Amino acid sequence: MNTKLDTTALVHTARMTDKSINSYRISITMDHTVQPDVLQQAVDNIIQRYPMICCKMVKDGYWVYSEGLDDLKVVPDTMGILGSITCKNVYEQAVNVIYSEDKIIFEAFHSVTDGHGAFTYINALLNEYLRLKDDPRPEFIYHGLAPDGEFEDGFVEFGDALTKPDKIVKTEKPFTFEKIDYSKPLSFTTFRLNIKEFKKMAKSHQCTLNELLLVMVYSSIFGLDISKGKDVVIAVPINLRNKFQSKSLRNFVHLAKVALHKQNKGTSVADMIKEIRRQLHLQNNKDFLHKSISQLARLQNSFLMKISPLWLKNIFINVGDRLGYDKSCMTVSNLGDLSFMLPQAAEKIKYIDIMLSPRRTSRYNCCISSIGDFMNVTFTHSHSTDGFITG
Repeated sequence: MNTKLDTTALVHTARMTDKSINSYRISITMDHTVQPDVLQQAVDNIIQRYPMICCKMVKDGYWVYSEGLDDLKVVPDTMGILGSITCKNVYEQAVNVIYSEDKIIFEAFHSVTDGHGAFTYINALLNEYLRLKDDPRPEFIYHGLAPDGEFEDGFVEFGDALTKPDKIVKTEKPFTFEKIDYSKPLSFTTFRLNIKEFKKMAKSHQCTLNELLLVMVYSSIFGLDISKGKDVVIAVPINLRNKFQSKSLRNFVHLAKVALHKQNKGTSVADMIKEIRRQLHLQNNKDFLHKSISQLARLQNSFLMKISPLWLKNIFINVGDRLGYDKSCMTVSNLGDLSFMLPQAAEKIKYIDIMLSPRRTSRYNCCISSIGDFMNVTFTHSHSTDGFITG
């Protein structure tokens, strides 16, 4: 069965090049050496239940679709970070399940789903893997079709507002990093923070963990000479399912934008927290989000979008991208406490590192998650050492 991608997922296919593809990697460090044969059996047992996740891309002359896979072979981790999905093999399979010593790794093309959908699948996979590891007898608890709600296109389903959202983020001279160097392999750096100590630090500044982490990222960027006098815009994903009561496993995330300006005399932590909070509060408003969703729905349902061939749609998307539709220099995605997404498997997990591919016009992205005693802040980048990471 083919499922039509929504307009936001179509953006990821339009941006694909031989060198660049929007993908992500979720690396889960278990408390034991992974058994590949058991992992393969777990994948086989649940694959039919998740056709939205275990899929490949399919295109015709006008659109791109996803199609569920009949099988998915687990592979050893020999392809490098974010190396298993390319602009060519995405039409054969758009996800990979990978193993390496004590790690179970999930890599996916970003048109497939976002972090919420990925962890819904990973939760089922880990539970089945751990069950089989202790008891190989079949239970068939994951057989059967996925419910219709998982296929829901929320950007159309909830896109009935008639007016546009207010312009909250205004930028004049947006800051950008140097472009990614494709001749070098991707790297990632993870900072494992003691979550109790970090909560104490946030409490002392009277702010949330998310606000404090954004301040830390901004402070590192402001420490670079090239950021002087420029507006630094960071994209912060908002999970819309919580706002609109959706069970969709498709991409259903809005990118809030936070813009701070580096002052010549420096910017205090208190001032940055105040401004970050103000902007995020405005963009987390349900009315604002409803209008934002509706803009995407109108675009998807427009006559021009329906009649334009796929090659022309791709040109429109790329031109809009290059003209600065999204002026953010990095995404900072906080998935929160993953113990709630992996309730039964959490006690068998040591760490979870999540890596987003760097943007086409930048060499960084950042993902944050917490499990157990640690908050894991992972930067994907193309230089092993530089001023931003060490800052």
